[in-house]
Amino acid sequence: MNTSSQFKTFLKSFTPYQIGYLVVVLLLTIGFTVFLPHMMLEDMSNSFVVVCSVIAVLANPVCELLISKQSKLNFMVDLFFIEIPELVLCIALGWYTIAIITVAFWIPIDIISFLRWKRHPDEVQQELTVVKRLSWKQDILVIAGILLFGLVVGQLIQMIPGAEDSFLDALASACGIANGILLLLRYTEQWYAWFVTLLLYTALYIISGSYIMLITVAAMLVNTCYGFGKWLLYTRSRRKKQEEAFSPASH
Repeated sequence: MNTSSQFKTFLKSFTPYQIGYLVVVLLLTIGFTVFLPHMMLEDMSNSFVVVCSVIAVLANPVCELLISKQSKLNFMVDLFFIEIPELVLCIALGWYTIAIITVAFWIPIDIISFLRWKRHPDEVQQELTVVKRLSWKQDILVIAGILLFGLVVGQLIQMIPGAEDSFLDALASACGIANGILLLLRYTEQWYAWFVTLLLYTALYIISGSYIMLITVAAMLVNTCYGFGKWLLYTRSRRKKQEEAFSPASH
């Protein structure tokens, strides 16, 4: 299948729910920007920061939807339309942990993840990437790592002049890193890490007065539930097919 055919197949793969989801997010963002501009950020003096906020609000749900569709394109949307705009926003708001991790972790991992996901297409649906699940022991190790990172980094970051909400910032970053690594490795549990990340970001946005970002958080919470369900069904279906393929009756 050539690139043009793959692109057409990809566009046709969007369901009415997915299209409606994106339209609702777009309309909410436009309405928020036009009618409630004073609720976007506490400091509206920097137009560039405001523009970055709007771009991130629009791009985040698109990226989430692409992840739920197991599409490698999510990494390119994340790199150019989320990580770079949010880096500007985090520096402006004094969230230095997230800013540092964006440069040192998220931007490189987007590139690496895109290249890795290209190597694991589904055997039947080429536009999908094969995903899998962790064991319960691996789950415990991930949780322990998140808590340790949050405590240690939070303690260090609060020493930086101008740093805000250091421990909350660090814990959100730790959950985000776990999400990024699990997503890179194609594990379904990345949705759990992302759900907690969104809850922590919600607290940060409310504390800082960045209310426009709550649109994207709400949209992503909805899609997190949707995406987790899709990935879970896929992994169960794939495991069943593999078991049937290797069962004695199949030979």
